[in-house]
Amino acid sequence: MREQIVAQILGDFLILVPVLNKKILRENDLYKLDDLYPSHVQILLLLAKNKQLTMSEISKEIHVINSNLTPLVDKLIKLGYLKRQPSKKDRRVVHISLTAGGKKQVEKHKVYAVAYLTEQFEKLDDEKLKALEEHINAINGILSDYI
Repeated sequence: MREQIVAQILGDFLILVPVLNKKILRENDLYKLDDLYPSHVQILLLLAKNKQLTMSEISKEIHVINSNLTPLVDKLIKLGYLKRQPSKKDRRVVHISLTAGGKKQVEKHKVYAVAYLTEQFEKLDDEKLKALEEHINAINGILSDYI
């Protein structure tokens, strides 16, 4: 019985995820922000949520290896959106955090993302939009150990 349920969930995910990515949450559109790549925006959003992180922590969260992360962070530092701060406890550790300019970019992105998703969900009536919100919250609750 359990295997059948897991197989059904897998089948549903294999249909749902591509639809979400291609039709609703198109990464290149959703994470569009000036001349930044989606990975840059993910880093900004992650740091807005977590205040400061090490490179390894950022790498784990956005699933990018450190060698690929360094040029992304370097560009954001050069643009004035991030800053490096050595740890007071361990000089080998460097914390990355948002600057005031980075916080402005995050707010700018949030305004854009809400407008983008509002347009994407225009076809849903209020009842279906509320149902979608409730189901997404339920899924997040069920999968909280994995998120």
